[in-house]
Amino acid sequence: MYKLTGERQLRMQREDDQVFLDALYASRRQDLQQLPMDAVVVAQMIKMQQHLQMVGMRQHYPEAQHYIVELAGKSVGRVIIDAGANDLHLVDIAIAPEVQRNGIARSVLLAMQEQALEKNLGISLAVELRNPGARALYLQMGFLVQSSDGLFEQMRWPGGVGIGAATGRQMEQPDVAA
Repeated sequence: MYKLTGERQLRMQREDDQVFLDALYASRRQDLQQLPMDAVVVAQMIKMQQHLQMVGMRQHYPEAQHYIVELAGKSVGRVIIDAGANDLHLVDIAIAPEVQRNGIARSVLLAMQEQALEKNLGISLAVELRNPGARALYLQMGFLVQSSDGLFEQMRWPGGVGIGAATGRQMEQPDVAA
């Protein structure tokens, strides 16, 4: 299990998390919320996009574990991790806007790095190029760019490089993103 510090914790996603997940997804879709359309239509579009995203994730990562990030018992994010034979793959991480840049995403990444070290695995992920804050956090955490397609960069943390006993000191630093 992934162990976070302080009042942060990960727990398995449950059916009763859907209202939170809907609000979290909508908070990430400012692009759609700014459309000059009726609010009901925009809400339907957001819900449809959310559904399509989840169908795609479940199709491509059927064994992935879906977690809710909690801070002091309150849901503040979602993490989807697919544990493969050679890598832990961070499928998605989303932190509520009101608590971003408070070290939550960093603590999730550190917990993943600790788990990867224990299992002698690396960590892979994809980051949107239009998300420079998240990209900067991943680079700070030791992830290396493997490839880019103009929209996303594929990144990998090889495991065991630059992490170790010092991870606890890094835990409380604020995130530059996510």
